[in-house]
Amino acid sequence: MDISLDNGAGHYQIKSYSAGKIQINGTVYTKPTAVSLNDLTQDKLPNEVLNMTKDDLEALNIVDYEAVFLGTGENLQQLSWDIIEAAQMMGAPLEVMSTGAACRTFTILASEGRRVLAILYP
Repeated sequence: MDISLDNGAGHYQIKSYSAGKIQINGTVYTKPTAVSLNDLTQDKLPNEVLNMTKDDLEALNIVDYEAVFLGTGENLQQLSWDIIEAAQMMGAPLEVMSTGAACRTFTILASEGRRVLAILYP
């Protein structure tokens, strides 16, 4: 599904997603990826979303963002309450949703130039 809103906001833009793949700019990613307007990393994420820890969230500096969207794959997978609570205690607004919803929400807010982070599990 093509979701791009090409308005030049930031360096990274999610262009499309499908089961197991996310296209950011001209590159297709098949592994967990964290993307903001100006940063992209795969190094700071566990291979499985349910293995995410507070340390992973801290390594991504989630407190630096207005909103953080965690895309858990094709279907919503709920994180443990401990991780949700850890994000809240850090003062970071972590929203857990399917990867498709996270891509769409990120794209809309990023097009407005907002400080958003998407943690995406294809």
